[in-house]
Amino acid sequence: MAESTHTVLIVSDDPHLSSEFAHAFPAGVAVSFARDAREALSSLEEQISSVVIVDMRTGSAGGYGLSSDMRAIEHLSEVPKLFLIERPQDEWLARQGGATAVLVKPIETGELASHALSLVSAAAPSSRTISPRDLAPMSSEGR
Repeated sequence: MAESTHTVLIVSDDPHLSSEFAHAFPAGVAVSFARDAREALSSLEEQISSVVIVDMRTGSAGGYGLSSDMRAIEHLSEVPKLFLIERPQDEWLARQGGATAVLVKPIETGELASHALSLVSAAAPSSRTISPRDLAPMSSEGR
């Protein structure tokens, strides 16, 4: 079996949502699930995901507590977080809570996968901008 290119962690205590999104991603993307923030952190300590999708209604602290915990752990602080919210007016709160991106439910599975994978691409180290100076040959004086 080929190794997955990306890993996605979906944090939701809604079994319908989890099963619906389990099949949203293309082959080569490993999808795992956590029912709450504690389970998600445990999973992230075992394997850092490429992106974390958080249903904001999950658990008592919801995704805000998970996001705060992730920011406090150096090796998890840069993992993109896609928050799923109920109302458009909650987007500002999600952004304040550390969301990299926000989608309002209900969400089409294809839209979710597309947004999540675009966050992975944007966070990839290879997406760094190279300046013309990086490409300029050294002058004979600089050698």
